[in-house]
Amino acid sequence: MNSEFDIVRPDPDKEVNSLRAFGYSIETAIADIIDNSISARANEIQVSYDIGSFGSFVRIEDNGKGMSSEELTNAMKMGSFNAVDERNSDDLGRFGLGLKTASFSQCKRLSVLSNNGKSESIRVWDLDVIQDKKEWILFKTCLDKSSQCKINCLKSETGTIILWEKLDRLAETGNSETDRENFYRKFENVTKYLSLVFHRFIDDNRLKIFINGEEIPSTNPFIISNNKPSQELQESFFIINGSTISIKPYILPHESYLSNSNQKNYDLTRGWIEHQGIYLYRNERLIIDGSWMDLKIKQRESQRLVRICIEITNKHDKEWQVDVKKASAKVPDSIRKNILQICISAINQGIKVYTHRGAYIRRKGEKKNITYTWICKTKKGEKSYQINNQHPLYTLISDLLGDNQHIFKSFITTIESTIPIQLILNDSCDENVTLIQPIENNKELIKMVFKEFVDCMVKSGVKEEQAIDELKTTDLFCKYSDLL
Repeated sequence: MNSEFDIVRPDPDKEVNSLRAFGYSIETAIADIIDNSISARANEIQVSYDIGSFGSFVRIEDNGKGMSSEELTNAMKMGSFNAVDERNSDDLGRFGLGLKTASFSQCKRLSVLSNNGKSESIRVWDLDVIQDKKEWILFKTCLDKSSQCKINCLKSETGTIILWEKLDRLAETGNSETDRENFYRKFENVTKYLSLVFHRFIDDNRLKIFINGEEIPSTNPFIISNNKPSQELQESFFIINGSTISIKPYILPHESYLSNSNQKNYDLTRGWIEHQGIYLYRNERLIIDGSWMDLKIKQRESQRLVRICIEITNKHDKEWQVDVKKASAKVPDSIRKNILQICISAINQGIKVYTHRGAYIRRKGEKKNITYTWICKTKKGEKSYQINNQHPLYTLISDLLGDNQHIFKSFITTIESTIPIQLILNDSCDENVTLIQPIENNKELIKMVFKEFVDCMVKSGVKEEQAIDELKTTDLFCKYSDLL
């Protein structure tokens, strides 16, 4: 015994419960396992799951390079890699805890089979055994026939299989029907989440992910419409720890340009309002999927078109305080003001696009201004929206009515005074409601309305060519200039 210090070792039965409390969801836990597969050079990953009275499980198989017996034992250790040690530039790992903490967050038994082309090895942690024996007992064989049936049959020559059993966090009520409903409910967002987090690997054909046999597509958060691209703002670069960080803001097209299917992609996993903000990529893997992080910017309806792409590498983990789940981080103090300024500038641009209902803001070199039907009036901090009385159609109708134009103006005032602002706000925040314009996607109606207005303007003495050009600069018809 040393009189100057004590050696205090944690109790295994108590430590295992701490390892289960890192706050993983089922999506982030599976993503953490896939990170290891990508680092092991896998290009195909099979995720399968099921629940039943006997043998509920989650199984993740990859075709990576696999591990030797010694490497597998080391991988099963708590903290198998020092976070301050230098990693390979494409390594997606962080603390060497992911395999264990991600797995234990969802299950009490973790079995791993790995084949490196020379030998095949199995290692098993069972938390019930650890708590009972109060020792870190790592088994070298499957603990029962059910586990053996699920973990055998590696499809490729090399690779690794992760098997989760005793799914107490996924099926915990003891009622089979309730557990089944909750189990599948928790998996509903897994496909969306993985398609978003690993979209660059999927887009580049570096990775295929299958869930219960179905290949998942990629979801690029900055490309939500093939017909209407997002506006790309100026890209900025900063050097931290000898490595470059890039920041590029995007302004998404207004939802009025999107089909119903594209609008669903727009929602991602939490709804498009909550997905505004920063998208932080670490080695091309998405770790923040829409958040203003710790910049103290509030999420607002008018900012929902703004998404900021930030690229970092694993060399920036310390500065960005990337957590063990690779699902949260903090903006470094050294570039905090720069990033805040970039975000605010992008927000101002995004609000303009949102306020003008999707019309692109006039850029340098464009000759035509857009004439908007609605204009915003601000007085002493209060905003109101009014019909633009300089709009060519407003002028046309007033002139046609002559002495009766006061009736038209009174009706316009009635429209302005009865805008259902609260109903629109409620509906725009409802993920199950899609707001559309009555004329939207009705090409024949658009053509008919346009022709009627042109004819009226011509009858009032305006040349047809001038009438067409003037109407095409209005916010309604400028979006359909190719159609008219």
